[in-house]
Amino acid sequence: MGSDHTRAPLLASLKEFVERNQAPFYSPGHKGGRTLDPWLRANIAAVDLNNLPDTDTLHCPEGPILEAERLIADAWGVPHSFVMVQGSTGGNIAVALTALRPDEPVLVARNAHKSVLAGLVQVGARPVWLEPRWDADFGVAHGLDADVVERAFQTTGATALWVLHPTYFGTTGDIAALAELCRHHDARLLVDGAHSPHFAFHPDLPTPGEQSGAAATVQSVHKILSGLSQAAVLHVDTDQLDEASWRRSLQLIQTTSPHFAIMASIDAARRQMALGGRELLEEALIRARTAADRLTRIPGLTVLRPEHLAGPRTGLCQLDETKLLIGTAGLNADAREILARLNHIHGVQPELAGTGHILCISTIGNTARDFDRLATAFEEVATHFGRRDAERAAGWTADVLAVRPDVVVTPRDAFFAATDTVALADATGRIAAEAITPYPPGIPLVMPGERLGRDVIDLLVALRRAGNPISASDPTLSVVTVVR
Repeated sequence: MGSDHTRAPLLASLKEFVERNQAPFYSPGHKGGRTLDPWLRANIAAVDLNNLPDTDTLHCPEGPILEAERLIADAWGVPHSFVMVQGSTGGNIAVALTALRPDEPVLVARNAHKSVLAGLVQVGARPVWLEPRWDADFGVAHGLDADVVERAFQTTGATALWVLHPTYFGTTGDIAALAELCRHHDARLLVDGAHSPHFAFHPDLPTPGEQSGAAATVQSVHKILSGLSQAAVLHVDTDQLDEASWRRSLQLIQTTSPHFAIMASIDAARRQMALGGRELLEEALIRARTAADRLTRIPGLTVLRPEHLAGPRTGLCQLDETKLLIGTAGLNADAREILARLNHIHGVQPELAGTGHILCISTIGNTARDFDRLATAFEEVATHFGRRDAERAAGWTADVLAVRPDVVVTPRDAFFAATDTVALADATGRIAAEAITPYPPGIPLVMPGERLGRDVIDLLVALRRAGNPISASDPTLSVVTVVR
């Protein structure tokens, strides 16, 4: 066949990455196994088992899996919890299947994760997209302002509110105020809390969604705590939706061959948090705050801190200080160039680079030496690139956020409709069959089921000409996928 089958390119790339021994400021939270249970770390291959009498069965647990789920619920202070082995993505789809109905209106933050859109496609609920609070200083979207949600409830008759708590960047809206609005309007609060599994274990972290009246909260144990990738939990209020309804949905989407190492890592992470989480998180917060102080003193850098919060009822109400959102607009370099230098010159690997910012995810697995490497690296990077003469212009972000496309059909109808691929210039008036997301702000300009009006087309053309990165089926936007 002419191919070199002595090669294993994926395995080789992983080996090369691991052997660079970088300072890890990315998920998963165990940071290369540092905080995993030692026995589990040494026996991951051995515990790759099947559903056996001794191990229990995920779809109908009666033994250790069921006991583990009860302990999870007790540790997080909720009525019931489920083990998830397909990440928060699986959890969000289960939430849609259980809590929503076809054509039912639901308020959804427009910066929701794509798994929320996946759930909406599967169920056929009708989303009412709400714009999150935009932060021009850091170039990121935060949570929802309560006033925005209140107006939407008054005009749509929505039966649920689906929020991101926290955002990728560790910021939250006022979850107590949002929960009160849901109670007042007899609507369910649904929480995508992928980055929040640690909130319940330290008082300096934001208010946990699962303890704020949410009908369901999804959390990725692997992102922040000591779970293996794809380890997640689903917390539910069985007074709002009963256990049988949740299990019916989970049996549709969860694999029948779950990895027992993933489930065991959730069990071990729960034990770790229940027994010593507050102390571990206190140390993690001290390390992160100390690093933030040092980074803030570097010319050209800013760090999102509590003093940037906008107060109650805003989408920037609380902050997870273990996350370091580092503003880089004051440096004479693109954030992607900065990340490349941090990585390849200094052996420091952040989570991501966006327009005007670098995100570093720190956890209980990071050490003081990691943070010293991070700050030292940024000191050199700032000197290397120098200061920017003027602040970066806002670019097209305000225009993107101002556009309000007309919703014509549900995302499900658009997804399953017959489609055409047409030139962008010829798409005016057509109904989009895909999401189109410019960066910045990383919020979809177009959602499936929305009409591509002339204003939208003109803005997309301008964005493409300006060289803005765009996530779409065709990133060049030469063509778009539309409903036939």
